[in-house]
Amino acid sequence: MVDREPVPAREPERSPDEFPSERADADGRETSESEGLGVFDGPGQDVAVRPPRSRRLGVVTFVLAIVLLALDGLALGLLAGDAVGPAAVLALVTLLASIVVGVVGLMAVVMRRGRWWGVAAVVLSSLSNPFVLVWLIGRFVSAV
Repeated sequence: MVDREPVPAREPERSPDEFPSERADADGRETSESEGLGVFDGPGQDVAVRPPRSRRLGVVTFVLAIVLLALDGLALGLLAGDAVGPAAVLALVTLLASIVVGVVGLMAVVMRRGRWWGVAAVVLSSLSNPFVLVWLIGRFVSAV
């Protein structure tokens, strides 16, 4: 057996990416750049980028709500012209369609697919309901 002197172990080399650089602050204390937040400095912090959602559903419901308002106005014009049968049919169609457009507008709001268009569609579809429209007209016409 040959006696050799023990060789001291080498310190592992640190790369600048592995550990934060240390420096002294005004008080002489050593501080690191990350201030102990090394958990958030890893390379696996990629944020998934989602594609922007389409606003088409909200816009379509808004356009349908405007069409319903026009049909309701047409029904009121037919009623004023003493065409009660067609006015009643149009009022029934707008009543059922306003419920459907209101529900689809709420879905657009909840799913964030044209949220503000969906809110406007819900408001307009509730105004295009014949019962609400007749109540509003009666309320404002009787006040004048």
